[in-house]
Amino acid sequence: MAESGRNFRVTPSLVLWSLLAVLAVILVAQNSSDTTIQVLGWTIQAPLFVVIVLAMLAGWGLGLLGSQAWSWRRRRTDGRDSD
Repeated sequence: MAESGRNFRVTPSLVLWSLLAVLAVILVAQNSSDTTIQVLGWTIQAPLFVVIVLAMLAGWGLGLLGSQAWSWRRRRTDGRDSD
């Protein structure tokens, strides 16, 4: 009997992504009711899980921008002599 040629391994990364997927399904299932948000005069109505995910993505993006700015600033100042 021939093997399929592909070995399946359970890695820590696979476990982490599987847990995140399960948590995402739970988040959606428990927070599907609509919510209203007011931003700068605009009124937005969306399911709560969408609002939560968008807020998480915005926080991730701002953190990434801040990290890049910090890295850029460190590289710029590391090249200078401190007389």
